[in-house]
Amino acid sequence: MKSLAVAKGKKQMANIYTQGSKLYLNYRIGGKRVRKATGLDDTPANRKMLEKEVIPALTMKIKLGDFVKPEKKLFSHYFTSFLIEHENDKSYHNRVYVYKKVNEAFGGYEVSAINRKMVKDYLNSLDRRNSTKRDYLNCIKGVLDIALDDEVIDKNVAIDITFKREEKAEVTPFSKDEVELILSKADGMFKNFLGISFYTGMRSGEVLGLMRSDISDGKISIKRSVSKGKVTSPKTLGSIRDIPMFEDAKPFIYDQIKRSESLYLFDYDKNFIRDVSFFKRRWKSLLGECGIEYRKLYSTRHTFITAMLNSNKFKIMEIAAIVGHTSPQMIMTNYAGFIKDEHLKIDTTFNIFGHSIDIVEKSDKSKTS
Repeated sequence: MKSLAVAKGKKQMANIYTQGSKLYLNYRIGGKRVRKATGLDDTPANRKMLEKEVIPALTMKIKLGDFVKPEKKLFSHYFTSFLIEHENDKSYHNRVYVYKKVNEAFGGYEVSAINRKMVKDYLNSLDRRNSTKRDYLNCIKGVLDIALDDEVIDKNVAIDITFKREEKAEVTPFSKDEVELILSKADGMFKNFLGISFYTGMRSGEVLGLMRSDISDGKISIKRSVSKGKVTSPKTLGSIRDIPMFEDAKPFIYDQIKRSESLYLFDYDKNFIRDVSFFKRRWKSLLGECGIEYRKLYSTRHTFITAMLNSNKFKIMEIAAIVGHTSPQMIMTNYAGFIKDEHLKIDTTFNIFGHSIDIVEKSDKSKTS
């Protein structure tokens, strides 16, 4: 093997050598030696061409790093950044399970290899309602957005993915008799938890977040929520609110105040109860004892809202304010079946403009005269 001198003047990062009657290139990439056959015979013309055209171009490519394989950017790499971005979200602890499931599915893929069909197929494989699937989609979309900002991909394939229309989940509140039966069978702190839930419409986490100092002057101040061991502000800005203390709720509230051994209204071993799942087993057992079909604890809230609607004593806006909705739209959407015919039950003797009946009578007389 004979090494040959190369172009004079500029420093080259490659040289030519011969092996037998053929010409080869010799260069280093990242400290690793590379020998490459050119397929050319060892002739003065071929050596000149390599020195003047190939080696300068090769040197430039080595300097620019064109031969260095780019680091594979996996979905899991950007997923870590996504978690950091969202770890302070109020809903983070409720959705982190969803996020981890998404990473299990896509974590090993390079983000550039993920296409729209893969995302849609994954979402379609989930046996979940659309509202939950959107949490999965938002995670995928969020991770790919970070990759887009890093210029590893040139578009986010998860944008504008929609779901087939599905039948709305039916709201199944408890009847008046069922509420009475449930409360008669429950006891102690659990009975008070249910009583407050049924007679205020508060979310379970909001009930657990109550402190004794939040009860005063015939009202309840809702300032925090407890879930998965974390104390946060309630779900939305409209959820921070004061609500009237209905007479039916008072016995449960005052009895629980006596039982409390901490700042919190509901506690266990002198510490706040970390999650509503604390009551889950008792709830399931209680419904079985009552012979009532199982429904989630959240149905206590549905029951309160439908009872308020059926009472015909409150405006929808008032109910929305009590249960912490920023607008009555949520109630109109979710409880439409309970308010569909309420407009037919209004007092039709109501005088809309306050006009005297004489206006109509005078108008009729003027036409006949």
